[in-house]
Amino acid sequence: MKKLAAIFIAVIAAACFMLGCGGKPTGNGSQQGAQSPVSAEAIDSNLKYFLGLTDAAGETAAEYGDMGDRTPTSESERNAAQKLFAHYSDKEKYSNIEVTELTNTTFNVKSGTETRTSQNVEIRFNNPNKEGSNQIVIGTAYDNPYGKYDATFSGEPSTGAFTATGVATVMSIIDWVNANADTVRAQCAFDIAFVFFGCGGYNSMGATAYITDTMTDEQRVGTLLMFNVDSLGGERTYLYTDEVKTEHETFLRGVADKENLEFYSLPDNMPIIDGMFRHGVYYTHFAMLSDSTSFLEWDIPSARIFSGYYGGFNLSNLEKKGKTNISGTSRDTYYNLKNERASFSKQGSDAAALILSAIRADGFTEAATTSKANTRDFSGWTNPLWAYIAVLFLAVAGGVVLVVLVKHFEKKYPFKPVVKRMKIAVFGMDYETQTDEDVFVDIKHPRDPFEGY
Repeated sequence: MKKLAAIFIAVIAAACFMLGCGGKPTGNGSQQGAQSPVSAEAIDSNLKYFLGLTDAAGETAAEYGDMGDRTPTSESERNAAQKLFAHYSDKEKYSNIEVTELTNTTFNVKSGTETRTSQNVEIRFNNPNKEGSNQIVIGTAYDNPYGKYDATFSGEPSTGAFTATGVATVMSIIDWVNANADTVRAQCAFDIAFVFFGCGGYNSMGATAYITDTMTDEQRVGTLLMFNVDSLGGERTYLYTDEVKTEHETFLRGVADKENLEFYSLPDNMPIIDGMFRHGVYYTHFAMLSDSTSFLEWDIPSARIFSGYYGGFNLSNLEKKGKTNISGTSRDTYYNLKNERASFSKQGSDAAALILSAIRADGFTEAATTSKANTRDFSGWTNPLWAYIAVLFLAVAGGVVLVVLVKHFEKKYPFKPVVKRMKIAVFGMDYETQTDEDVFVDIKHPRDPFEGY
């Protein structure tokens, strides 16, 4: 019976590893009953608007939209930035926010010997009740990493509806903050910077340029937390803050539990990529490949919200079983997203609920401040040199232990060779009866049997 139980436990453990068990959700594993300030319909509407899926766009745009593929540094990316800028510059509709001129957020991108340009779009909600220079950043990449960046790109060009779900979510949060400005000013003691990052699909260059070129020293010091909303519509919604435990993640998960919002943590067997994306960290996984990593490199706490399915032996973003993948393919259109990944709008609504509930909750500023003060520098311990040193140490230690054990057992159980001897018959002797005159020969080390006679 014990043997059968052991086999059963081993099978379950193996199955959990293969299926990616280990990532646990908040909200008691259920999203039922969650009340979001932002509706799923608002997410869907903003996504359609951003992609250009309007009646005026014509029949061709009914599926693909009229904004192009938003390839980093391309004309369609610039058009998308200008569309966002013009949309939030409407003072009749958005009277409580300020839009930064695109000329102040444009940056250069190197491609071999060629220099190109991209641009971030910054919308600010300034709060006269803020404490010092405190602010938070809520951002997402608005470009499409699966567009054809240059001749070396081998991916499939797409219109990037899946990658634009983060844009739709941040747009919806801006709409809510603008419409509820008095409430936000009363409940939040900081400014809010909403940023749509350009060239996010090319090593998060937009986020890096925003930190180094647009933010002032005072703003970098005063940034309490950066929220990064990425592609939504995958099987699970994840919340990731860092490789180590952080105070602000504990706070955010507490809010998610209270609001009954389902956000998974990364599984213990998250696939690791052998390469450096975050400076000083000698490995990478999919949660690191984001704009939030640029902020972590400046010791600014971040919280990334994204979707997919990670774990087991999957080395890429595995979507729902039985469904064809959309992310990173030419099928990445609003039509396919709506029909096969309709959960994107609910996930966007939940992401907005978590962010808006957290920043207005008691203790948010304290949790973010504590997290920033307790930034952990673990990068040195990820250097493979330590692994080589550990292996060498274990090899030497194992050799020493082996020598000590051998010496111990040699002393305790000394080797006594068994000498096999054979009696030989000599003429005139009684062979059957053993006497003192018998002659024996060592058959292992033979010598002259008559030596000594």
